[in-house]
Amino acid sequence: MPVPSAGVRAAASAARRAAILQAALGLFVTKGYAATTMDDLRRRSGASIGSIYHHFGPKEAVAAALYVEGLRDYQDGYVRELERHDDAEAAVKAVVAHHLRWIMANPELAKFLFHHREPELELASRRPLRSANRRFFSAVSAWLDSQAARGIIRRLPRDLYYGLWIAPAQEFSRAWLLDRTTTPIEEAAAILGEAAWQAMRANPGGRRHT
Repeated sequence: MPVPSAGVRAAASAARRAAILQAALGLFVTKGYAATTMDDLRRRSGASIGSIYHHFGPKEAVAAALYVEGLRDYQDGYVRELERHDDAEAAVKAVVAHHLRWIMANPELAKFLFHHREPELELASRRPLRSANRRFFSAVSAWLDSQAARGIIRRLPRDLYYGLWIAPAQEFSRAWLLDRTTTPIEEAAAILGEAAWQAMRANPGGRRHT
């Protein structure tokens, strides 16, 4: 019987890993992290306990990987929007739209990111999360500093930008995930994006920078 090539083995391993994470996400959201057992995860994913430990380790390590990889995917999309728009207004609005569209495309993952911060999960994810956040906040801070230095956005204490830029979209997202909104996502993205830009621009009410 021929031995599978390294590429085939790598693809199979990646598929198994993804299946474990997807199974974990479904269990954590529907059954709850605390109530989910490794045997639940084995049955849902089709992977053996040994395979789960090989790819991740115990349950908290599976949850930490799910949390960190989900957050990285969101952060990578956020930074891509900043990089692909030369105009600050377009970038600010695109980031708001990214936030809402990402949540609409990943509702279960968004629920997990928002609501599951058990102590053992927080401990297991602390180191990789610190690394991901360092890269993300460094990129966003560099963009904000550049735009503020050019007089395009307001120069504010760093911790206030989130409240003006993303917090309203985040609140809408939470309500959307609970099925408590009636406004379509695209309409919300346009309105909240415009509000974020008006709050952050350096000369509100004045001429628009290009």
